[in-house]
Formats: sequence, structure tokens, C-alpha cells
Amino acid sequence: MKFNEKQRKHRHADHRHSWWHSPLLGYPLAVLFTAIAFLIPMSEKSVGIEDLFIEPPFVIATLLVGWFWGIGPALLALLLEVLAIDYWLVPPLGSISFFLWPNIVSFAPFILIQLIVLGLIVVQKNYRQQLLHANQEISQHAEELAESNTRLEQADRVKDQFLSMASHELRTPVTGIQGYVQLLLHRLKKQSIQNPEWLPMYDALGKVDEQTRRLTDLVNDLLDINTLRSGKMPVHLEFCELGCLCRRVVEEQQALVGRSIDLRLPADPVTVQVDNRRFSQVVSNLVSNALKYSPKNTPILVEVSQRPGEAILAVHNESPVLTKEQQKSLFEPFYRSCEAQSPATPGWGLGLAICKEIVVLHNGRIWVESSAEKGTTFFVALPLPTSSESA
Repeated sequence: MKFNEKQRKHRHADHRHSWWHSPLLGYPLAVLFTAIAFLIPMSEKSVGIEDLFIEPPFVIATLLVGWFWGIGPALLALLLEVLAIDYWLVPPLGSISFFLWPNIVSFAPFILIQLIVLGLIVVQKNYRQQLLHANQEISQHAEELAESNTRLEQADRVKDQFLSMASHELRTPVTGIQGYVQLLLHRLKKQSIQNPEWLPMYDALGKVDEQTRRLTDLVNDLLDINTLRSGKMPVHLEFCELGCLCRRVVEEQQALVGRSIDLRLPADPVTVQVDNRRFSQVVSNLVSNALKYSPKNTPILVEVSQRPGEAILAVHNESPVLTKEQQKSLFEPFYRSCEAQSPATPGWGLGLAICKEIVVLHNGRIWVESSAEKGTTFFVALPLPTSSESA
């Protein structure tokens, strides 16, 4: 509202400015200014001053008219001045002799100086008009951008509200379906052992259970990213040994996927202040991501280190090289690289976005480095607690 009010005031001021500087107003004022300038030498002449103060008043009149009303009224003022000087002030009085060659030469400096100055005024006014026009365009674009930003913010709020409502509405039925499927699986497992005819049904329910788990993970991720981005995620900070936290997550992932993960920890423990559950989610997402997007026989490395003021977590794999553009977009919600969009690679593009939000919530940094020689490594830097905090 304030911006629009300011724009209206500017337009009103521009309208008044354009009326005042209209050339149509300038022509009669050129006559008036010339008359006023003419009165000065005439008043000097009436009191008997011999060295008449002729040129400066006329020059000032012409320049004022040119500055405020443009070149047309200024040229009219100049013409009237030449005629007035020639008729009333330059002998022979009472006649126009300007067009005679000697008079043209005598008037030439007077006319030339004014034309040069008028030319400079025209250049300056054109430059000023260009600036005003550019400022108006900038103001118009700024207003359009402000309106677009307002609409985008409203759309973003509606989107977040929809995701939150949809996730909450999906969670209850999905949890119920998963519970019933797992109950049936438990019972069919016994039946299939005794009667092989139940095996196809058991396998089908197993696939339903797997897809239900994926849907549950999606709902949970949607709730997490929405809560994190709205700033409503509660954080319960506690002192934690980063190496122990990583060891626990690595062991869980190894048991889950059956792949070897190399864990490198420093000789001295690295203590950080984090929300244990949420930061475990960060490590789990990074390790899971490294496993998902690397060939099966390639190494996965999780390393904890320390440098002045920061604890560093690095998760390395041999995934395809990420371009600079991909690295910039990796931490955006729902972003998946071309390689990750394969049907054989499940995912929604939310894991890294959740990692970033949680790390930022801990006043940390997260980034990725990728090259053909060194592979791909995700880094997380967390501030080390001060001595007063850990006391």
C-alpha cells in the first residue's frame, strides 16, 4: 500500500511538472521575459546612463526560457531580443537594420553565445528526460515485481498449507493400511510355510507393504520439510559425540542394505550440540543417498574430523559427477538430477532439502563437492560448543 501511494504521488507530481514546463506556456512567457529584460537597458537609458547594460539581461532571459520551456520558446525569445535591441537601442533607432551585413557581424557574438549555451541546455535536458524515463520504467518494474512477489508469497503459503493438510490427512489411513498389511503378512507367513499355495499372496502383500512404507516415508518427509520451512520445528539440543552418532547410523544402514561402509573417526572425540534425533536424520539421509546413487561395488566413506571452531562430517561415494548447476539445485525440495530420475532409483527429492533445513537450524553449513578424480562428497560443518556452553 505504501509503495502504491508513493507511486501515485510521483505520477501526480510528474503531471504538474509536465504542465508547468509545457512549451505552450513557454511561448507567452518568452515574450514576458524578453519585455522584462528590455526594461533594464531602457530604464538605464531614461536616467542618462551612457554605457548601457544591454546583453546580460537578454542572455539571462533566453537561458531561463530555454531551461524551463525548451528550445522553441528560447529561440522566440532570442529573435524578439535581437529585434528589440536593433529597433530601440542600436542606431539608427526606430528601424530594423539587422539584416544588413555589418549589423549581422556585430550581433553574431551575442547570438552565437546564446545558441551554444542553448545547445548545452538541450543536451542536458535530453539527458535528464532519459533519466526520468528510466526512473519511471524502473518504478513501474519495481511495482510489478512487488505485486508478483506478493502473489508468489500467497501461492507459497497456500502450497505449504495444502501440503501440511494433505500430509496429515494421508498419514492416518496410510498408517492403518500398513498395520493391517503387516498383520496379514505375519499370519500368511505361517500359512505359506504349511501350504505353498499361499506364497503368491504372501509375495503380493510384501510388495504392498513395501509401497506403503514408501508412501509413509513421503508423508513424513512432506511434514518435515513443511515444518522446517515454516520455522515451527522444535529443536532439543544436547551434547553429543559426533563419532558415536555416525557409528550408530552407519551400522543401521549396513544392516538395512547389506553394503560395507567405511567409517573413519578421529582419535579424540568430537563433541557437538545438536538435536540427536534430527541430526541422526541428516546423517541417515546422506548415507542413504550415497548408497542409492553409487554403483554397488564402489566404496562409501563416512568421515568425522575437526578444525578450528567447526566439526566436519563428510560422506563420500563414487556417484556420477555433478555439474555446477546440479550442485546449486541439489538442496531444493523435489529436485532430482537426470540420473536420479530413473525408475530404478526411488525417491522424491526431499532428503537433501530436509538435511539443509536441519543443518541451518543448527547454525551449520552443508555443501557438495564433485569431480571425476575425487568422486562426490557431501560436507556438513557444525559450530563447536564454546567452553562456557559445554561447562
